[in-house]
Amino acid sequence: MRIVGYIEHPVLKISVFSWSEKYIVKIEAGLFEQSYKFRQADFEQWEDLKAFFDADMISDIMTTFKKMSADASASAKRLSSSGKA
Repeated sequence: MRIVGYIEHPVLKISVFSWSEKYIVKIEAGLFEQSYKFRQADFEQWEDLKAFFDADMISDIMTTFKKMSADASASAKRLSSSGKA
């Protein structure tokens, strides 16, 4: 897997990889990450993926990160209250 580029964002780190005839877009926010896979044949070049990650998509991604954080916090609290942490 090799990195082919980045999609600029002020808060998120968005990396684009090429592997096995796919583009893999990895989005990182703190300790959490999300990834999306696309067939390379569906895009002329990796930069065409930038249009996919428009403001609405980024908003949805941020919502998912918030849910991931809340889920992790809730699990940590359950673990803590059970006396196992």
